[in-house]
Amino acid sequence: MKSPEVTIIVPIYNGSAYLLETLNSLLSQTFRNFELLAIDDGSMDASGDVVRTLKDERVRLIQTKNSGLCETLNLGIAEAKALYIARCDQDDINLPERLARQLQVMEDNPEAVALFTYNTKFGSKRRWSNADKFIMAAGELKEYEPMKDGCLLGSTMFARTAALRSIGGFRQSYYPADDLDLECRLSQVGKVLILREPLVAYRFQTDANTYRVFADMREKSHWTKDSYQRRLQGLRELTLEQFRLIQVTDLWSRIGRHCRDTSKLHMRIAGQRDR
Repeated sequence: MKSPEVTIIVPIYNGSAYLLETLNSLLSQTFRNFELLAIDDGSMDASGDVVRTLKDERVRLIQTKNSGLCETLNLGIAEAKALYIARCDQDDINLPERLARQLQVMEDNPEAVALFTYNTKFGSKRRWSNADKFIMAAGELKEYEPMKDGCLLGSTMFARTAALRSIGGFRQSYYPADDLDLECRLSQVGKVLILREPLVAYRFQTDANTYRVFADMREKSHWTKDSYQRRLQGLRELTLEQFRLIQVTDLWSRIGRHCRDTSKLHMRIAGQRDR
């Protein structure tokens, strides 16, 4: 196989239920010069066997002891042979032109270090456009603003390998807000762009880990934004313990933040229920 132009990283943990569908959506891309690193983070199901059924020289299965999502992604960044890295989670679906579109945008914008896209969502019974969150505009680009745009879908990431390595990849201490932390740090080493068209379909699962760890995610998200603003001011980041100590002590302020965070969870679940 000739040198790949793109490395696709698919982190896997007990993902056998939907993994084949995800991998086939990647192997069916109109752009074909890529390597696909399927990194199995100590799964206890048949995920490894699913990958082995694929007879495609572009696919490489890497199996490790369980070390968590961030370390799995960082292993992929270290192993990547291409100048660009695309990420896809184990249950999401890629439109056939995803890689071709993102590669073209990055080559047309050499100052950009990363590109994310909008997405649609689907469950077992229905699909929806995600229009409640994004105003789709095919072909239009916008520059990512961390405090305004928040966390972008990790499965749409397409970044320069050198940029990811320069910032040290993902940081486990910020999990489960590690995507937001990575996006904030990328935006500080170069331009991060958002293509305002859906190229990935996010699989909605009511029992997804996102919802089980939502409280932790909200706290880590607040910490991530505080760290980002401190870096902009030339200040050192606080540890999570230090950040907790400076949080508002006023009871009503704490209740207000809790209510806002909780409402976001309920709105997300109610608005995306798979009926």
